[in-house]
Amino acid sequence: MEEKVKEIVLEANNFSSFNPVQGLAIKKGLLKGKNLLVCAPTASGKTLIAELAFINNFLMRRGKALYIVPLKALANEKYKEFLSKYKDLGIKIGISTGDFDSLSQHLANKDLVILTSEKLDSLIRHKASWIKEASLLIIDEIHLINDLSRGATLEMVITLMNLLSKNLQFLGLSATIGNPKELASWLNAELILSDFRPIELRKGVFLYDRIFFEDGEIEIVGKGLESLVLDTINKQKQLLIFVNSRKSAESLAEKIASLLREENPKLAEKILVLDRPTKQCKKLFEVMRKGVAFHHAGLLPKQREIIEEEFKNGEIKVICATPTLAMGVNLPAFRVVIRDYKRYEEFLGYADYISNLEIHQMLGRAGRPKYDAYGEGIIMAKNEGEKEEVIKRYFLSPLEEIDSKLAIEPILRIYVLALISTEIAGSEEELFKIFQKTFFGFRYKDWEKLKESVSFILSDLADFGFVRKEGNLLSPTRIGKRVSELYIDPISAKNLIDGILKVREKSPDTFGYITLISKCYELYPLPSVKGKEATELEFLIAKKKDSFLFPIPDIWDYDYDLFLRSVKLARIFWDWINEKSEDEISERYNITPGELYQKITNASWLLYAMEELSKLLKNSLAYQNAKKLRIRIENGVKEELLELIRLPGIGRVKARRLYNLGFKSLSDILKGDRAILEKVIGKKTLEKLLNAAKS
Repeated sequence: MEEKVKEIVLEANNFSSFNPVQGLAIKKGLLKGKNLLVCAPTASGKTLIAELAFINNFLMRRGKALYIVPLKALANEKYKEFLSKYKDLGIKIGISTGDFDSLSQHLANKDLVILTSEKLDSLIRHKASWIKEASLLIIDEIHLINDLSRGATLEMVITLMNLLSKNLQFLGLSATIGNPKELASWLNAELILSDFRPIELRKGVFLYDRIFFEDGEIEIVGKGLESLVLDTINKQKQLLIFVNSRKSAESLAEKIASLLREENPKLAEKILVLDRPTKQCKKLFEVMRKGVAFHHAGLLPKQREIIEEEFKNGEIKVICATPTLAMGVNLPAFRVVIRDYKRYEEFLGYADYISNLEIHQMLGRAGRPKYDAYGEGIIMAKNEGEKEEVIKRYFLSPLEEIDSKLAIEPILRIYVLALISTEIAGSEEELFKIFQKTFFGFRYKDWEKLKESVSFILSDLADFGFVRKEGNLLSPTRIGKRVSELYIDPISAKNLIDGILKVREKSPDTFGYITLISKCYELYPLPSVKGKEATELEFLIAKKKDSFLFPIPDIWDYDYDLFLRSVKLARIFWDWINEKSEDEISERYNITPGELYQKITNASWLLYAMEELSKLLKNSLAYQNAKKLRIRIENGVKEELLELIRLPGIGRVKARRLYNLGFKSLSDILKGDRAILEKVIGKKTLEKLLNAAKS
C-alpha cells in the first residue's frame, strides 16, 4: 500500500522521486501513522508531505483527514489544488471556513476536510459528531500558535482533537520555529529539521547601490529601491516589497508605477469590483495599469484574490505589501525586498523590531520553483551601522521561540466557557487537567497562578448566568451553552443580554442597537478619535442619550475614551445603513473598504447573536429589530429597501434605483414596464427575477 501511495502522489505532482525532506518524512514513519513535525524552508515540498499523509489515510480507510490552514484564501487555494490532483482517485474533499453556528453536516461523508482553526473550534463547540471520526490532523503553519490574535485557538483545537479522537495522527508543518524540539515533544512527534530548498535562497543587505550577499556582493545600476525594482523588471523577474504600513505600501506602489511605461488597462479593470469605486480602488486601478499593485488588509478580499492570481500569472510584476502577505497564499517571487524591519508602536513610533521569525517568513518567499535557479531575499539598510545591525539581528541570530498565548485573560475566559459548555470539562479539576495538556501547560508549571485565573473567570461566568457551580462540579446553563456556540466573547454576550433586557423599558431606536454592538470586543480595534471629532461625538451622545441600552460612562471615567471610539464606529455603521457610499465613508472616517468590510461582517455576526439570545430571552421586539438591522448592515440600506434587497441579483445600488422609480416590491416589478426595468437592473437580473417568480 505504501508504494501505491507514493506512486499516486508522485504522478499527481509530475515528479519522478521525492526530495530529501519528503524522503525523510517517509523514513520517519509518515505512512505508518507516526506523528511528525516538519520544519523546513518555504518551497521545500511540505505540502507534498501532507498529500502523502492524507492519501495514505484515505487508502487505508483509517478515517477522516482534517487539514488546518490559517486563512480562508489559503483554504480555497488548497481545495482547488487537491481537487484537481486527486478527484479521479475517488477521494471526497470538502472545505469549510465560515458560518460558526453550524454543524456543517454536509462534511460528514468527506474523506478530507480543509478548514481554518476557528471553524474547527466552532464545530467542536457544536459537538459535530463526525469530528470524532478524524484519524489525521494536518496543521499548516503550526508556528502561528505564537500569533497573538489566533494562536490560542490553534493551540486549543490541537489539544481538544487529541482528547476527542482516538489514535489521531498529527502532522505539523512550518518553515520557521525557534524551539522545534519543545513543540515536537508537546505533539509527541518525530522532529524533521531540514534546510533543504529546491531553489537556493541568497540572503543579503542592500545599501546605496550594492547588495551584500553572504558569498559576495553585486552592484546595481543607480541608487535606492527604485533602481532595485528596475533591475528586477529588466531581468524579466517579479518582486515582492514588504513595508510596515498600508500608507507606505500605497505610496511606494504609486512611485514605482510612475517609473514604468508599459500599460495594461484590461488588467487594471479587473480590480474595480465595487459599483462605486472608492479613491483607494481608483489608486489601485492606476498602479495596476503599469503592472504594479499594493496589498494590505485595507483591500477587499476579492481585490486581494485578484492581485494574488495576477501575480501568479505574471501579469503583475511588483507587489508592495504589509507583512500579512507573508502568512497568506503561496506567492513566490524572484526577489523579496524588506524595506522596513521596524514596526510602528503607539507613543513609541517605529521602535519595535519585527521578529526574526517573521522576517524569515518574508524572505522565504524568494525563488520561484520551475522558473528560477535561485531567489534573492534582501533587507534594505540606510547606512553602514544599519547594515551591520541587520546582519547581526537577522542573519546571525537564532529564531525566537514560539510561545503560548492561551493565558491572556479574555482568551482564557472564552475557552473556560467552551470546555464547560461542550461538557468536555465537568469540574474544576477536569478543567485544569485539560489546560495542563495544552502547549501552555507543557511549557509552564505555575499551576497556582493558572488556578487563580480560572477561579476568577469561573466566578464571572457564574455571575453572568452562563455556568452553574455546585461544589466542584460545573455545568453550562442553556444560555451559556448558546453563547459558546455563537462564538462570541462572554463579556460581549453579557453586554448584549443586558441590552436586550432593557429593550422593553426603553424602546430604543436603531442607533441604540448599533451602539450596543459597537462596544463588543469582536469589533476591536475601534477607530481612533481625533481633534474636533470628540466634540462632534459628544454632541451626538447628548442628542441620543435616551437611545443607549447601557449606562453612558462619565467623561472622567477610565473607559470613556473607548466609549467615544465605539460611538464613532456606531456612526460609521449609521452612515452605511443610510446608504452613504464606501468612498464617502472612507473619506469622512479614514477607514479603508477592507476595514469597513471586516467591521460589517463582524457586526452582522453580533446582530445574529443578538437575535439568537433574544429568542432564548423571549424578547420578540429585540429579535425583530436585531434581524432587520442585520439585513440592513449586511447590505448598507435604509429600512424601506428591505423587501427589494432580498431579491436575487439586487444590491444596494439597484434597489435604490428601483425604489426611486416606484418599484417597491417584487409585485411592482412583475407588473412593471420591461424596457424600463432592463435599463435599471439589466436584462440578466430581470430574467433571474422573473424565473424565480415563476418557480
